[in-house]
Amino acid sequence: MTMVSKKSTVLPSIISKETKKRLVLVGGGHAHVQVIKGLNHASRPQNLDVILIDLTDHPCYSGMVPSLLSGIYSPEETLIELRPLASWSGIQFIQDRVIDIDTANKIVITAGKQRISFDAISIDIGSTSRGLIDIPGAKKYCIPTRPISELVRRVELATIALVENSYKQRPVNVIVVGGGAAGIELSMSILGRWKPIVGNIKVTLLNSYNGLFPDETPVNREALIHQMEERGICIVNDAKVDHVDQNSLKLQSGECLEFTHCLWATGARSHTLSSSLQKNGLAISKNGWIRVNEYFQSMSHEYVFAAGDCCTMEIPGGRSSPPKAGVYAVRAGPILIENLTRFLSSKCGDDNSPSLKAYVPQGDFLKLLACGDGKALGFRFGIPIYGRWVFQLKDAIDRSFMDLFRKENLPELIEGQPYDTSQYDDSGDDRPSPLSSIDAAILLQRTDDDVDFRQAWNVLKDMAENDNYRDKVLHHVGVPLMDKTNVQ
Repeated sequence: MTMVSKKSTVLPSIISKETKKRLVLVGGGHAHVQVIKGLNHASRPQNLDVILIDLTDHPCYSGMVPSLLSGIYSPEETLIELRPLASWSGIQFIQDRVIDIDTANKIVITAGKQRISFDAISIDIGSTSRGLIDIPGAKKYCIPTRPISELVRRVELATIALVENSYKQRPVNVIVVGGGAAGIELSMSILGRWKPIVGNIKVTLLNSYNGLFPDETPVNREALIHQMEERGICIVNDAKVDHVDQNSLKLQSGECLEFTHCLWATGARSHTLSSSLQKNGLAISKNGWIRVNEYFQSMSHEYVFAAGDCCTMEIPGGRSSPPKAGVYAVRAGPILIENLTRFLSSKCGDDNSPSLKAYVPQGDFLKLLACGDGKALGFRFGIPIYGRWVFQLKDAIDRSFMDLFRKENLPELIEGQPYDTSQYDDSGDDRPSPLSSIDAAILLQRTDDDVDFRQAWNVLKDMAENDNYRDKVLHHVGVPLMDKTNVQ
């Protein structure tokens, strides 16, 4: 049964005595979990019902997966529990798989043969692994990174098998296909997990490009390659897979590589549901992504919204759509909450509809790569940071995000409270005065275990907020100043 909210006193322009409206959320991705929390029954309009549909009631937070695979986290620490979150929020949760969306008649169709009508719908279903279906043998013989739950299950089974057979001292030869962030983290995580078990292990990373992270600065690329080489990970560039057999794969160059385990981390391909909606008239890109404007609103249907990896954003001025990275989905949450409520507050299509809020994706962001051994490598402002303190920083960020949705942290709801759009870094605490630029530069370049990650994080925040300070710090680090338009 759909749960009906009580009267809210917030945003009176949205409160009305009109016929009830229904918002359907398809998928519990990083953007939608914020919508679920924000549109709780005490904050949302009394005439709005919300339904969440997802095949799983406990999706895994992708940012913590590499360290889960390396054994640093337990599975329970990485799960977002959708059912208690939806229950607290007064949102009906349907555990089912959406197989079609009748965009003309505004009906969602599930595998369980449910037909659910809506006034507006938002889609946040992520993506699948590129090339897994197209490359012969890949799906049959490789472990793909998506869905995450299946990746975790299969790696755990492989780990158990290695433990049980470790006495045989059989060499373990792991190939990771994909030279992006996912493949890099996966290669280091698997090494960190399995090397103590088997000892005799070789990990090879296949990168289809000429080099790793081609869009990063030379000093960042050098730092990454150094860490990979330090761990003995072999990098093969310009490696395009032709086909995969049971214990080997063949590259288009003709080279044949043997493996005991092959993991497929080739990056994002459009979800089958996203690409299939083109037949229903929804605007879909040539690569199968849902086309949305800067408001996360479909280019063809104003009552359809999408966020996260399943969509591509068409931004005025020709600016590129944000890359498929979790930080952009997280930052989308507050904007999506606002635009969904603004749209639903109006008579759909009415000239008096409230204007929607544009999403302005940041040009640069803190990239953090877990190294599988309690350390991490990060990139920000064109420079690398590395050490145990960098992982502590990543851990604090990831746990702060997860803590927003844990049942024990959910506050008591008070009628009329504003929408909750808080994010992992909305602490509101006053930071101490910035370090001198030279001390800040020295701190960011330290790799020892005595670094206070909180102090380093404050330096990064100060640099993000003050261009002059940032330039002085970078000057002492000894790197060229970055384009100011690219470091927001």
